[in-house]
Amino acid sequence: MTLDYPDTGLVESHSIYRTRKPSVTLIVRRDVTEPTLFRNSEHDRAETQEFDDKLHAQVNGEKFTSKERLTGLDLLRRLDEDGSLIHEDYTYNEPDDLDKSLNVGTLTYGLAGTGSQDFAIKSRVVEGYTYTNNEYDLMNKETRNAVYETGTMQDDEQNQSQALFDFVKVQPGSDFIHFITLEAATGPMLLYVLHNILNTGKYGARETRTGRNIRNTVLGIILGDHDTSLSTGEFLLEYHGEDDRLEESLGEYIEAVRRDDWNVYGTFEGAEDVPSWFHELHAVAAREADDADEILQAEFSHLMEDARESFNQTDD
Repeated sequence: MTLDYPDTGLVESHSIYRTRKPSVTLIVRRDVTEPTLFRNSEHDRAETQEFDDKLHAQVNGEKFTSKERLTGLDLLRRLDEDGSLIHEDYTYNEPDDLDKSLNVGTLTYGLAGTGSQDFAIKSRVVEGYTYTNNEYDLMNKETRNAVYETGTMQDDEQNQSQALFDFVKVQPGSDFIHFITLEAATGPMLLYVLHNILNTGKYGARETRTGRNIRNTVLGIILGDHDTSLSTGEFLLEYHGEDDRLEESLGEYIEAVRRDDWNVYGTFEGAEDVPSWFHELHAVAAREADDADEILQAEFSHLMEDARESFNQTDD
């Protein structure tokens, strides 16, 4: 199977200078399936934002994409047979020179190099803040304690541990709507971002101990000749109440801000049925297609060949 990409929303090949900015926006629903701790300035809870007199947990979009970038790098290392997709010395957020740092991940999400060589690769991905659709209960604290090696809160002399600390986690049943936009991206970049979203399930602090806690579902995709970015804050503040149907609110919001060059596909009201090319793209990105790995490898190889020519990093 070979992939077909749409004529709208993407560029045909990689270029350093983005003289045109066609855009693609993925509408992602992130369902919380286990208690999840998102923290920023507060160590024990998420930041909050008030909409309609109710507190919602606020999460910087980078907290999601940073995990998804690692999923992507793991895929590149697994698919890479000859060092053409990712340099063997490259490590996340520790760039050396441009040649070693050039890979599908940095081409898509961007990178600023300050190691042995200064360089910059502009990110094609725009991920805004997102907020829980439902209320975030600050009183729902989870008290934890630091047990001794005895496995209890008492040491071998029966002294009681005083090491108690509270977490306020986002609880199962909560969900986020996250709008992720790609500007001037190629088809393989869209494939890569979609793969990373669909194959990442562990987010937030302490996720290495708590395991899978978020399930991602793509509700729709918007393609445009120009900007297609959307705002979760605007959506919750003006179009979605706690008792409203998500499919109806999403349709109302997108219809209100829609531009005449947009193609809107999805499972919410007012959207057209998802086209066959996206079904095929989704199957490969989710690695459900039998030949998914072969297609991913081939698509990423094309992108790397284009990029090396753009950055004058070919062997010739």
